[in-house]
Amino acid sequence: MNQLVVLPLEALGVGILLQVILSRVLSPKWKGWLAFLAGVTALIAILALLPTIIQGSTVNRTLFSWDQNISLQYHVDGLSLIFALMATGIGSAILLYCIQYIAHEPEGITRFYVLMLTFIAGLVNLVFSANLLLVYLSWEVIGLCSYFLVGFWYKETVAVNGARKVLVMTHIPGYGLLAGILLLYHQSGTFVWTDPSISAAFTTGIFVLMLVGAMAKSVMFPLHTWIPEAMNAPTPVSALLHSACYVKAGVYLIARMYSLAHWPHAWNIVVITLGCVTIFVGAIFALAQTDMKRLLAYSTISQLGYIITGLGLGTNLGIAAGLFYCLSHGLFKGTLFLCAGAVQHSTGTRDMRRLGGLAAKMPWTARIWLIATAAIVGVPLTNGFVAKWLLLDAALDANMTIVVIVAWVVSVITAIYMLKATVSVFYGEMPAWLKESHVHDAEPSMLGGMGILGFLCLLFGLAPQILFKGLVNPAVTALGFDWKITLTWFGLQTSSAGVQVTLGAAIALVALLFGALIFAMTRKSRVVANNVAVFTGGEPLTDNAGMRAVDFTVVAESNLAPVYKITDPDPIYFGLWNGIKKLANGFAVVMDPISEKFPIWASALLIVVVFVIVWFI
Repeated sequence: MNQLVVLPLEALGVGILLQVILSRVLSPKWKGWLAFLAGVTALIAILALLPTIIQGSTVNRTLFSWDQNISLQYHVDGLSLIFALMATGIGSAILLYCIQYIAHEPEGITRFYVLMLTFIAGLVNLVFSANLLLVYLSWEVIGLCSYFLVGFWYKETVAVNGARKVLVMTHIPGYGLLAGILLLYHQSGTFVWTDPSISAAFTTGIFVLMLVGAMAKSVMFPLHTWIPEAMNAPTPVSALLHSACYVKAGVYLIARMYSLAHWPHAWNIVVITLGCVTIFVGAIFALAQTDMKRLLAYSTISQLGYIITGLGLGTNLGIAAGLFYCLSHGLFKGTLFLCAGAVQHSTGTRDMRRLGGLAAKMPWTARIWLIATAAIVGVPLTNGFVAKWLLLDAALDANMTIVVIVAWVVSVITAIYMLKATVSVFYGEMPAWLKESHVHDAEPSMLGGMGILGFLCLLFGLAPQILFKGLVNPAVTALGFDWKITLTWFGLQTSSAGVQVTLGAAIALVALLFGALIFAMTRKSRVVANNVAVFTGGEPLTDNAGMRAVDFTVVAESNLAPVYKITDPDPIYFGLWNGIKKLANGFAVVMDPISEKFPIWASALLIVVVFVIVWFI
């Protein structure tokens, strides 16, 4: 069984190698199938570890060691398995989607698949590693992959600017993780996080340093503003960033810190506060978007806040809710991004102000989008519903009323902006330019990738006990919480702690069915009056009285302008960035003449300065 630990990495590594070797032989579509095969092979290898993990065991493997402190060592437990399965499972669905999506690119297809496979392998290596140095190395590998993938269309200025912002805003806070690792080693004498001596060395200062690194990766306020700029990447990259790999690295690190030491209550309060603020800020900014992918990007910020808040509760149910929400988010957000990519692929735009009525020409994409939208909103019978009520249950159980209020209010806001996107893109009257263009539904492989993820949103909403028994309970146990949650069909909780919320879930389901019945009974008799000039000052009422995306956006921007100004840290970041650029330019003006006349002396001076900094600081 220990041999299986490295098999997923080997499968992905072979896929990368074959992409390079066969780059001039394979067609674009065959390159896609090769990448998909590598991803599925890695997924199967990880699933082979599942029986051992369900039994409560761990899988360990040491490949080689330089000395007693630096080694290539792996440790797989329930928490590792969750994130590895997300990376390879959701990643494989995205790679299937890529086959048609990226096939018509004029250049860079080999580069694209090499980076995508490296991206997935980086997260698998990160969550499997027992050596913290290897964790940091994997952390930086996925950071570099994101930089190159966001800047895939490097001839476009917006892509280059977005890639640079991603790199700067995630790489610099990553030094917090590195500093925390080095301090842990200084105090414990080991880089292996499974060593018992780590617990005594894990201080509040180290916790804060690692938390800063995790905040940037998991788009927590105020280190969240890079993710909307990453939307200029190809859609599969956006899906991999937001659902499977990149943002989940920060979530993994926060969850893993429960394995390193017992958390004082103050640590939980800090994480809960950051999570609640992130929930609110992401949702408020999502309201004002007219770009499909930017709306989903801000939605990701908000949804990651839910996950972090659940983990921050620090209770058995809170950890379980956070991890289940993490899995659910990977599925429904991956689906939404792939659907948005299909719309852009077919129409050439993702501007919701220019779209409408696409359900008629893209019926399957619309249906899959509706499933994922229902999940993110929290409609019963979807995984998103189970995730949300588990989080509310956990907050009530922990006497965190403020978390319940924030989560409930923002759930309403989530429903508003997702309905806005749904109606603006797929319903209403189709614009004239779309009627004249050749709009068609997504290709089979694209629908396959979206459909798999959408189906799982329904499956794990109807039978969440599958995930709890196989993944969530072993992960909660691996973090030191000796308790298992019992769920039945539809996410109903049979333990005493969940009676109130379970009753509420039943009431909500009955209300939903009753509302659907009323809608069905009155649908044919409902008529929208268009002759309402007396009420509109003589203006015609178009789009069947429906508000388009721009209408909601104008209302949000005008009424929430002070909130947007207060919660947008970008002006501060740009000020610091411009200050550093001016300082660097001034230094260059001074040093250029010296380096031209005395190159050896200039190099020697630089070496001395670096030596002094390293030695004394």
